[in-house]
Amino acid sequence: MLGVGILTAVLFSYAMFQGGFVSWFLFYSFLPFGLHALTVALYPLRRAAVSRTVPARRYYAGEAIPVAVRVELPWPFPMAAVAVGEEREGKGGGAVVSWVFRRRLSCRWTLMLPRGRHQLETVRLEVSDMFGWGKRAESFSAPCTVIVYPRYVEWPASMVREWFSHGNAARTFAYRRDLAVAVGAREYAPGDKMSWVHWKASARKNELMTKEFDEQRNDDWFVVLDGGPSPSFEELVTLAASVAKALLDAGAPVGLLVAGKERSSLAPRRHEEQWQALLLRLAEVKAAREGGMEALLVDETNWKTAAGCIFVTSALSSALVPPLRALAMKRRVILYVVTGERREEQRRWEEELRRSGVHVSVIAPDMLQTVRQGGEFQ
Repeated sequence: MLGVGILTAVLFSYAMFQGGFVSWFLFYSFLPFGLHALTVALYPLRRAAVSRTVPARRYYAGEAIPVAVRVELPWPFPMAAVAVGEEREGKGGGAVVSWVFRRRLSCRWTLMLPRGRHQLETVRLEVSDMFGWGKRAESFSAPCTVIVYPRYVEWPASMVREWFSHGNAARTFAYRRDLAVAVGAREYAPGDKMSWVHWKASARKNELMTKEFDEQRNDDWFVVLDGGPSPSFEELVTLAASVAKALLDAGAPVGLLVAGKERSSLAPRRHEEQWQALLLRLAEVKAAREGGMEALLVDETNWKTAAGCIFVTSALSSALVPPLRALAMKRRVILYVVTGERREEQRRWEEELRRSGVHVSVIAPDMLQTVRQGGEFQ
């Protein structure tokens, strides 16, 4: 506004000293624009009220998110332009209303947000005159949480049936632990129930022994997501969501394990709420800077009771082959590798796993980059 003031003073001085029609015409022609710019600069924009509305609050990656903002100004004034937009850098979104002469405004725009939980905090409001001489900007708190779920594809039923029938450990019916039949005895460990004590073996060895039962087997399935660093991590999340949805649609209880520096797990369940819980967990998962599935595979307690496991990774290494082969002897193991380039060494590992009963499938990342919610996998 300093420039406007200086220009006004110069034109007034010129008219006073020069006189004549032209000089005063210039001064009076400029005066309305100068006063308008001054009024815009002094406008009490801070007293405005701003509210933001996002209809559903839950969307899928790649889906346009509609945002509606209502603005109530202190009093009507002819603004040349009113700009309303998101203040968060990189989020985009906004609208410009020209020549506003009313108190209440409604603006709409769309946001394209990546997978995750997003907290939209503030809305920025800017007003200006027609030449941009007088400007005023304020930020208003309008908090709103938006959850962007991962994309998923509808998995063909034929592939799902193949999961249930594939592998050395394939079974037609589910198995559960039979506590009535003991198959052996071992040393007592803290936490064992007293009803499990094998009294005859304890008397023979003169120490407390516990009954060993047949391994618990049921129809639970685990989807194991490699949470290590990967350029195709978003495609891995899409694939994990897709196979989990396919298992739930087939009626199997599904759990989730995220293998990374910090593990995350979700117990197997089969009801509709489990799908929402899986989507929420996958929406918030982030790739770790280090770590992977190697340490998790060694600890078999994670899926000791599972009938099958589906592993989703982008990096098949020699360290994964032995534990996967061992798992395939006891339960169904499905391995999906999302990669574009395969070395000869990796092909050899894949064949070795297939001979051990592991279902191995390689998917190119670009096949999962273009899918949208509910698309069909070919």
